[in-house]
Amino acid sequence: MVKLFAPLGSLALVALLAAPATADSVGLSVGQSLSFQSAARQVGGTTQLNLGATFDITPPKIPLRGSIVLDYAGGSANGGSLSNFGAGLGVRLNTPIYAGVSGLIYDVSLNPGGGLATTSRTAFGTNYFVGERIIPIPGGGGVSIQATYRQLPVVNGVDPSGLGLGLRVSF
Repeated sequence: MVKLFAPLGSLALVALLAAPATADSVGLSVGQSLSFQSAARQVGGTTQLNLGATFDITPPKIPLRGSIVLDYAGGSANGGSLSNFGAGLGVRLNTPIYAGVSGLIYDVSLNPGGGLATTSRTAFGTNYFVGERIIPIPGGGGVSIQATYRQLPVVNGVDPSGLGLGLRVSF
């Protein structure tokens, strides 16, 4: 997994160092994610902690913003655990109500519990999201509420895809 994400991490670092810090160019999100499949909820929990980060790579004046995206969700239940981490690129229409899509390479790890071996799968996944700024921050940025449909790789028949709801802070 480290070999896979090293180029994306390097790309994120170069983008952060090359781009001047501007308001609303970094976003951090925290919330809950609910998997649609009952098998995923049985090992990963009814809801999972969902964390995300975006680093814009296009100028702030452009309404269609390109970003480097990091996404994580994880949880455990009934002696098992389910987690996923993704890194990729995304684009969003940046208005008070915003919408976008991200394409990420995810590593999904499944521990079914009961002494069974942990398995993982690395594959392509997508996020579709919509949000609205609810608290503006002077000088740009703000706090938004965001809903995300997370389409993730299936591992051993367990599909962690689902709906996330969280707060996003941009600065």
